Amino acid sequence: MEENEYRSAYKSLNPHKCIFEKAINSRRCQCDASERFNLADREGVACADALLLKRCELYLHTLREKARFSLQLTQINGPLPHAKEIRVQLASVIELQRLLHSEAMTELPNIRELIASAVEQYGAIEMLPYAELTKAISQFKSRQKRQKK
Repeated sequence: MEENEYRSAYKSLNPHKCIFEKAINSRRCQCDASERFNLADREGVACADALLLKRCELYLHTLREKARFSLQLTQINGPLPHAKEIRVQLASVIELQRLLHSEAMTELPNIRELIASAVEQYGAIEMLPYAELTKAISQFKSRQKRQKK
């Protein structure tokens, strides 16, 4: 399948693309409002609730802006490179889970629940502890690359 055909099929199949798709596809977090699907040999993630998608978009947009220094960027004029986007998404979800649930968590973080709990605890998305979240982003280590045998 040609890349342009794939993109148009993807957009028609997935009108509400989950903004945390990269983090969910990494298998290190989940969202109970997401729906997985396969197209060709790739896996996609759709959001089942347009209102939740808007809240997640606001959260991630605000987080990216606050984390520009941690990401060593002066401005963000579009999508982040894959590795930086993974850092932003995963580090913020893991740190939010740590901040909200200080006891040891054995299950995968649920993005929808974490953002809802954070908004409930802090009052609004704009009031979240972005200093702590950006510190986690700057310290985040992605998994090590596999060594060839």
